[in-house]
Amino acid sequence: MTHLNSRVARIVAGLAVASAFAAAPMAAQAADTDATGTLTGGSLTNTAPVIESFTATLTGVNQTVTTDVGAWSVNDARGDNLGYNITLAATAPTVDGSAPEAGTGGSLTMGATTATPAAGNPATTAPVSSSQLLSTTAATIDAAAPGTAQGQWEFAPDADNLSVVIPGNASAGAYSSTLTYTAAALAV
Repeated sequence: MTHLNSRVARIVAGLAVASAFAAAPMAAQAADTDATGTLTGGSLTNTAPVIESFTATLTGVNQTVTTDVGAWSVNDARGDNLGYNITLAATAPTVDGSAPEAGTGGSLTMGATTATPAAGNPATTAPVSSSQLLSTTAATIDAAAPGTAQGQWEFAPDADNLSVVIPGNASAGAYSSTLTYTAAALAV
């Protein structure tokens, strides 16, 4: 029986030691590691919208017609936060390829637009838009000050946003003017 009692005593002692380890607090183990990578700047790009064709009946006096401007976008992925301008220029209007046939005193005016961040762009400060009388000299239609408007911005289709003044002395025919949208980084 002594042999059995000593065996039970050893088992009880072993369980007591194991229980003590289970109840004792464990020291926290931590290790740090860095997540590193290289971010390379992308580019500053924009798309040009589709401009809807319009129809006007000549009246012998200057008249203004409006037309729809389709969706377009700008994407500043450069990663330098230096800001940018979107400029717009228009070629001199022609009718059937002739500038004199377009008459004198015609013009195009682009209205202001509203930008919203593209899906996944957390930026909150959009480029600032302004209405511009267009000519062959580029005019700023959207401007992003340094530190604003990073990422991609969408401009929704805009009904009647391009105003076209048709001179009273224009000839009948196919009216044409090419609009050029350009993204330009602000000078450093």
